[in-house]
Amino acid sequence: MQPASSLADGHADSIAVLDERGVILSVNQAWRDFAHGNGASPELADGRGIDYLAAVRRAAGGDVLAAAALQGLEEVLAGRQTWFALEYPCDAPGGERWCECRVEPLPAPRGGAVVRHRPLGRRERTVAAVDHHQNRQPDLATIVNGLPSMIGYWDCGLRNRFANHAYRDWFGIDPATIPGKHIREVIGDERYRLNAPYIEAVLCGSAQQFERAIPSPDGRALRHSFARYIPDVVNGQVQGFFVEVTDVTPIKAGEQALQRAQEVGRLGSYTADLASGKWLGSPMLERILGVGLEHEHTTDAWLQMVHADDRQKVLDHVRLTVRDRGIFDCEYRIIRPRDGAIRWLHGLGELECAADGQPLRLIGTVQDITERKHSEKATQALLDENTRLVRRLIALQERERADLARELHDELSQHLTAIRAFAGALQRNDRCDPEAIRRSAEAIDGSAHAIYEVSHRLMEGLHPSVLDAAGIAEALASLIDSWGQQHPEIEWQASLPSNLVCEGKQLRVTLYRVVQECLSNIARHAAAHRVRLILGNRWSAEGELLRLVVRDDGVGMEMDAAHAGFGLLGMRERVLSLGGTLQVSSRKGGGTRIRVIVPNV
Repeated sequence: MQPASSLADGHADSIAVLDERGVILSVNQAWRDFAHGNGASPELADGRGIDYLAAVRRAAGGDVLAAAALQGLEEVLAGRQTWFALEYPCDAPGGERWCECRVEPLPAPRGGAVVRHRPLGRRERTVAAVDHHQNRQPDLATIVNGLPSMIGYWDCGLRNRFANHAYRDWFGIDPATIPGKHIREVIGDERYRLNAPYIEAVLCGSAQQFERAIPSPDGRALRHSFARYIPDVVNGQVQGFFVEVTDVTPIKAGEQALQRAQEVGRLGSYTADLASGKWLGSPMLERILGVGLEHEHTTDAWLQMVHADDRQKVLDHVRLTVRDRGIFDCEYRIIRPRDGAIRWLHGLGELECAADGQPLRLIGTVQDITERKHSEKATQALLDENTRLVRRLIALQERERADLARELHDELSQHLTAIRAFAGALQRNDRCDPEAIRRSAEAIDGSAHAIYEVSHRLMEGLHPSVLDAAGIAEALASLIDSWGQQHPEIEWQASLPSNLVCEGKQLRVTLYRVVQECLSNIARHAAAHRVRLILGNRWSAEGELLRLVVRDDGVGMEMDAAHAGFGLLGMRERVLSLGGTLQVSSRKGGGTRIRVIVPNV
C-alpha cells in the first residue's frame, strides 16, 4: 500500500486518506473529478475535514451494501482487519456502472486508512453483476441474518421483498416463506390495525418510529420492541420502506424498575431546557405535581404552582445555580393544580453546559417530602411541649420543696423549740416541783405528738401507707372519703369491689395517684356537683385487665386546647409505662370522663 504522501493526482482510482477517526485528510484529483462530475458540492469535492465514517454510517441506515461497507471500514480503522473490499453498483451520468471499494490501513503509529474506489472493466463488471447476487448477497444476508433485530423490506403494495432470520424468533415464521406475503399475513390483523397509521406515513415519505409490545410465538412471554420504518425513496418516489424492529425488553424492564423505585421513594426526575423554558418529567414527577398532558410543561407554569411565600426563594436558588454553575438544592411548597393540595417538595438539580461553559439545561430530581415535613413539625411541637413540661416539672419540684421546707419550719420547728424550752424549764426546777414537772412533761408529749402528725402527713403525701396495709379498693375508698370530707359540697359515689386483687405494687400506686390527681383537678377546676368513681376488671386474650373510671358533671374542658398542667401528662405516662391506656373525654359544659385500662400484672 502506498503511503499518503505519495498519492498521485494522476492516478485513475479515486483515493482518500482518513485519520484514525474516519475524517478525510486528503484526496487525489480523480476523487475531485468524480465528485464534480456527479454534481457534488465544492466542499465535498475537496474532501478535507469531512467525516467520511459518519457519512457511511448515515447511508447504512437504508442500504445493506452501505451497512456492509460501514462494518468493514470500522474493522480496518480499529485494527481488527487488515483490508476490506466490496463491489457495488453506482449511478453515474453515463448510466449504472460497477465499482470496487477497497480499504487498507495506514502504517503504525500514525493510524487511519486509505479508501480506494476504482471502476471495474467490462469483464469485471459482468462478473461483479453476477456475483452481486451469487456471492456478495449471501455474505450480506449472513450479516443481516445474524442480527437479533428484525430487518425487512416491504414494497408500496405492502408485499415483503426481504425478511431476515429474526422473523422466525419473533413471529415463528420461516423467513424463506415471507417474501411475497402481505404485511397483514405476517404481523396479524390486530397489529396491522395498530401499525396502519405509521405505514401510511412512511409510504408518504416520512420516517416513523414507535414502541410496541409483541408476544412470543408460544404466547408465554411479551417482548417490548422499538420499531423504525424508513422510506425507500428513488428519484423522489417512495418505492417501499425498510423495517427495523429491536428488542428493548431489558431497557423497558430497567425503566419500569426505575419508575417503581421512584414511586416507592416518591421521587420524580426532570430535564429543564433553559433556552426554551420547557421541561420534561417522569410519570412520577407529573403525579407529584398533579399535572397531566393538558397542563403546560414550562418553567413559568411550574413557578405558578410554587407557593407564593416560597416563590422568590426558589427563583433566587435557580439564579444562583445558573450564575455559579452550582447545584440546585431547595425545599419549597407547591399548590397542586389538580386538587389544590399543598405539598412540600425537595428539588435537586445539576447544570449541563456546552463546551464553552454556556448553561444548556437543568437535570435533576424532585421528591415529595410532605410527610417528612409534617413529622418534623409534629416532632418540634413535641419538643416544645416537652421543654414546657420540663420547666413546669422543675417549678413543681421547687414548689414541693418550698412547701416541705415551710411545713418543717412552721410545724416541726416550733414544736422542737417548745420541747427545748420545756426541757430547759425542767433543768432549772431546783425545787423539783411535781406540778411543774408534770406540766412540762405534758407539753413535751403534746409537741412530740404534733411532730408525729406532721411527719405522718408528710410521709403520706410521699407514699400513702394505706397501699401497703390494705387492698386497692380500701385505699381508694379511704382516699375519696377523706376528699369528700374536705369538699362536702360535692356528692360522690364509688363502686369498688372489695374482692378485687391488684397484683403489682407499682400498679396500686399508679391507680391511687390517678384517682388522687383526678379528685384534685375536680376540686380546683371542675365546679362539679357529683363525682363517680368505678373500679372493675374484665378478661381478654392478653389476660386480666383493670378498668378505672372517674367521671364528674363539671364545666368540662376544650380537648384541642393546650393545658398548662403537668397532672394529665403525668397520669398518662404512669399508665403507659404499665402497658395501659388513658382516655380523656370531655366537652365544654358537659363534664369530664377519665378512663384507664391497664393489665393486672
